[in-house]
Amino acid sequence: MFLITATLVSGLFWVGCDKSGKLNTASTFKPSSGPVELKAKWPMGERVVQSMELKQTADISVPNQPDPIKQELTLGQQYGLTVLKQNPEGGGEVEMEILSIRMAMSMGGKPMINYDSAKKSADDAKNPVAAMFQKVIGAKLQYFMDASNRVERIEGIDALVGRLDSGGRADMTAGFKSMFNEGYFKQIMDTSRYLPANPVQPGDTWPIQMDLPMGPVGIMSIDYTVTFQGWEQHGKRTCARLEIQGTLKSKPDPNSTPNGMSMNISEGNVTGVSWFDPELGMVIDANADQDMKMTMTMPMGPRGPAANKTQTISSAMKQVINIKLESVK
Repeated sequence: MFLITATLVSGLFWVGCDKSGKLNTASTFKPSSGPVELKAKWPMGERVVQSMELKQTADISVPNQPDPIKQELTLGQQYGLTVLKQNPEGGGEVEMEILSIRMAMSMGGKPMINYDSAKKSADDAKNPVAAMFQKVIGAKLQYFMDASNRVERIEGIDALVGRLDSGGRADMTAGFKSMFNEGYFKQIMDTSRYLPANPVQPGDTWPIQMDLPMGPVGIMSIDYTVTFQGWEQHGKRTCARLEIQGTLKSKPDPNSTPNGMSMNISEGNVTGVSWFDPELGMVIDANADQDMKMTMTMPMGPRGPAANKTQTISSAMKQVINIKLESVK
């Protein structure tokens, strides 16, 4: 469940707080008194390193258990993004490389997972989570962007899934495959869909409504309102402060094959703020808070008394997401 939940967050913001490169220089952009275009940019040869951290707490209710089980999760990921091609009419090709992953999880106060790809341990050989994550470190995906800098297609996902299929526990492999799906990776890059279609000025708002495929979760329906609150100095950069408020919920995906398992997300509420740098064409810092309820129905067993029976597990979750741009060069 925790792996699937992590896929919900990455597409909400695309951001950063830089210690080197372009973000460490003062903006030359000067806000005008009128509307300004907020548009994502992908200059040829640019190299971006982005990190995301998710902190989640969940109260999980299991049938025949008198009290909910408290789960605490921290998930960190880092990606490198390199612009390989820029088309004259806009868009181009961007390569993503998965640089690092770390995860810590406890259930009922008991540590269950503690892994950091940047810190090698002798215990990694016996750690099924380490075995799975090590398969994807260094993996590369190719993004093809259209003239509006929207993701047109992604290449390399099948190869990534193939890495996960090469050995490892079946239950763990299935969880990771549900996380690393096309919808998840598309959200990370498709930032243009969250920006306004026309020039805006402080006080303007615009709606964001979309359906995103999310693997076993089904289709995630997002309904946000973005408000341009005003111009702010964020570090050395002059940024548009964008505040987001809205809801999210899931619905079945008619094209998915969940193998007898179904998931539903309801009562999802999201608030957040991000700082968009119009000169660099990207958000340089962001955070979000999410509350939601998830129910998961699954088969109890393949044979015997449990055959053809299901059980439903429910969870009330709170998530805090911070995403940072480590460098832009």
